[in-house]
Amino acid sequence: MLERAPRFQPLGHYISLKGNGVEMVRRMGIFDACEARSAPLEEVRLYSAASGRYLRSEHSATLAKTLGGYILLRRADLQSALHDLTAEHADIRFGIEILRTRPDANQVEVTLSDGTTEIGDLLVGADGIHSAVRGLAFGSGFERPLGGYYIAITQRVHHGLDPVVHTYLGTGRMVNLLPVSPDSVSAVVYLGADVDAPPRNDVLAMRDHLLATCADFPDEVHNVLADLGTDDFVFADAIAQIDLPRISQDRVALVGDAAHCPTFLSGMGTSLALQDTHILAGSLARSRDNVAEGLSRYEEVMAPIARRYRDSAASAHAALLTSSQVKARIRDLALRVIPDRVFERGMRRFYDSERPLANLPGP
Repeated sequence: MLERAPRFQPLGHYISLKGNGVEMVRRMGIFDACEARSAPLEEVRLYSAASGRYLRSEHSATLAKTLGGYILLRRADLQSALHDLTAEHADIRFGIEILRTRPDANQVEVTLSDGTTEIGDLLVGADGIHSAVRGLAFGSGFERPLGGYYIAITQRVHHGLDPVVHTYLGTGRMVNLLPVSPDSVSAVVYLGADVDAPPRNDVLAMRDHLLATCADFPDEVHNVLADLGTDDFVFADAIAQIDLPRISQDRVALVGDAAHCPTFLSGMGTSLALQDTHILAGSLARSRDNVAEGLSRYEEVMAPIARRYRDSAASAHAALLTSSQVKARIRDLALRVIPDRVFERGMRRFYDSERPLANLPGP
């Protein structure tokens, strides 16, 4: 296992595992470890950003029941659970990058940044939306921008917020606040296509940009953004998807965002990556020495699942980040008045929880 970072770093934003994502950590044997690391936030509340008006809420227990599981935790905590599971059995090398790949029908040779080469049966790229492995083995041109940006923030701040997820919906903008402790907040700010691009390399300029962009949002949002400083974690990127005709080629396979990033707005990026790895491992195990057959089975199972997630995210982008004030008001009204049963059925469909878990073969 090759990792570009020089060491294991407990950084990153919060992620939510839902439905089949929770089933995957169960099958991997790390459900208890993930649940023990979960954020102590028992509810998700939605508000209109313009008026501050409460729209609706969902309790975490209801989400878990509706979706077949729900765990909110830091990405670093999931990485830690996976690291604890595999560290004794895997050769994990930090501070290493792949510079060149030479795959053929029988093996793949890689040249590494430390000057060494490795030869293996299969190279798996799990290196995110800007995947270097994908670029080396598949080429470029597979990124599909949906329009806009997201900014993930983790900061130390005395916020005074209730211990629930606060989601503020505006016109072309959305802000999630996760007060994970009395003096710590994780936030995700979404900016639509009609909003100016944020300055990515200057935290203080980013703070000023977000305060100006979200000037009509409630004070709770302003108080968090105004306290953003140079010691806080900030990550910004374009809202984009990856759409490849194939997710394997010769002896190279891609998983997660490297293969078919659905974007943050799908709410299922991590769950999709876990399904990818589980199905890939199961397909290879079942095909034994026939790697090509295993990769073909992996694509057959995962391609339609990933397509559904990308389609859901595109729909969410259109609804949540609409630049139309009329459409934003209609969205907010619908969230207020739609019956719980109808809303929960829509969530099951959006998060793919209507697909039987038994349809996910594994090792």
